[in-house]
Amino acid sequence: MKQKYFKLLIRFFTLCLLTTYINAADEPSGPIKIMPLGDSITYDYILADADNPRPIGIRTAYRSHLWYMLRDANVSADFVGSVAAGQDITPPFDVDNEGHGGWHSLEIAESTYGYMINSAPDMVLLHIGTNDNSTTAEGVAAILDQINLYEQHSGRTVRVIVALIIDRRTPDAITGAFNENLRKIINSYMLLGDKVTLIDMYRGAGLTSADYVDSIHPNTNGYIKIAAAWFNAIMAPYTPELYTFPTTVVNPTYITSLNVYEATRSVTFVAEVPDTGITF
Repeated sequence: MKQKYFKLLIRFFTLCLLTTYINAADEPSGPIKIMPLGDSITYDYILADADNPRPIGIRTAYRSHLWYMLRDANVSADFVGSVAAGQDITPPFDVDNEGHGGWHSLEIAESTYGYMINSAPDMVLLHIGTNDNSTTAEGVAAILDQINLYEQHSGRTVRVIVALIIDRRTPDAITGAFNENLRKIINSYMLLGDKVTLIDMYRGAGLTSADYVDSIHPNTNGYIKIAAAWFNAIMAPYTPELYTFPTTVVNPTYITSLNVYEATRSVTFVAEVPDTGITF
């Protein structure tokens, strides 16, 4: 006989959770090494650069704005990566990054392990998929797998903040579908216990058509909004117990969606539980 299933919505509020925001073993001893990882929206490339390239020294994307926000909040940050762009900007900021204009997610995945070995970041800010022009987000999964491989080999723990990618100036259905699939992939990694946080850059950053310099890339105001979204994610308390809680009460194979809210220290998840006579 076919098993019957019912939907179970569980809300867990951690008002009495007596844990620290960051495990002491995971706290870096010096500046937090942050790797901005992605494509042109990380590096700062616009369509007009194809015919009339701007100097590398003025290309900052969101990175300069984020660095200033962290500095003003007294957060000691060391941006890391094999690429440098924005060195002519005043006031100066840390210009290192792993932004690669025009790359799709699988290209980034092929190099991710090397990036991790070379820079040993404490945190990765990942915005990738704009160039994929696809509804699948499997390339992001490949990137996360490479980061996990680095963690296994190095014995280090890396916090990864993954963004639902921004829309195009004219709303794009492919981008929306990509982000839905990306959300599912990140949920699956959370359920495996990965130290990964998903943020909504797609709608949550508040970009409008006025925040774009062309059909794909933000202007300065757009990048300020993106930087603010990254900043809020970095500054929000990270509570590992929120991510592991669902699997302590429900078999992870039954969990269909998961949303973690660091600011309120709560988690909401939906699970399909087999009807085996359990009374709630």
